Amino acid sequence: MGILDYFDRVAIIHLPDREDRFRALRSELSRIGIDIHHPKVCIPEPPMPQDANGYHSRGVFGSFLSHLEILEAAYRDGLETVWVLEDDAIFNRRFRIEQTQVAESLRNNQWDMFFVGHTVHEELPNSPTSLLRFSGPFIWAHSYAVHRRILPRLIEFLHQTMERPVGHPDGGKLYIDAAYFFFRQFNPEVICIISSPCYSVQKGSRSSLNSGPWFERNSATRFMANLARAIRDEGWRLGLLRIDGPREVLKEGWKLTSSPAEIWPAPLSARTGEENAAATSRLRS
Repeated sequence: MGILDYFDRVAIIHLPDREDRFRALRSELSRIGIDIHHPKVCIPEPPMPQDANGYHSRGVFGSFLSHLEILEAAYRDGLETVWVLEDDAIFNRRFRIEQTQVAESLRNNQWDMFFVGHTVHEELPNSPTSLLRFSGPFIWAHSYAVHRRILPRLIEFLHQTMERPVGHPDGGKLYIDAAYFFFRQFNPEVICIISSPCYSVQKGSRSSLNSGPWFERNSATRFMANLARAIRDEGWRLGLLRIDGPREVLKEGWKLTSSPAEIWPAPLSARTGEENAAATSRLRS
């Protein structure tokens, strides 16, 4: 029983012209026992907006719409769970081994958002389940899952951020990962779970959101850059390197609130009577 057995759908965000990323993700999923052509796996046609609509770029706006449309389709189709993957996600070996345990924890306990990949590394406690409940700041939305329970509220919030101007205190025209951070901040009761240690990071590859760096324009320097990226990725998979991702999430002056990370699911000795009753009910069902 792998993690695919638990989720109702795996939706992949992919631009058709990025065949390099499709091949890489197909291989990456195969490493964790998932066939990219499995009936549960879908690759929706990506939205292609004509302009940036006030976002940082047209690519950023298109990415935002891709995530939003996947969530809307999951809710419309009556799904309980959806796992969203961007085509540059890669996974470490530990996830391949522990995915069944993770799936059982999700199946038997209440959760709302689960970030398989994220940028949190520092000050996280060791978790015997490899999972933590965490409300603090992080970005990356390349590998995460959402439960139906919060889909209406999340979808409405994303639409609201599209209407607000850049820099609005409630979040306006944001990258999708920043929008999720705002959502979690304004909804502290949302049960957000992260992997610990991190199970997934973004593959080193040319960005589809913004114009590429200078070394992408020359075949020789592009080859060297791709070689360095491949070495970086494999080093991370083996646990030899740490990839933190961008460190700045919000502009200076925006208030951050965060409770300490907690082991999830909570040990039986730490649960309330109500939580124990709810867990027993889910197991019986």
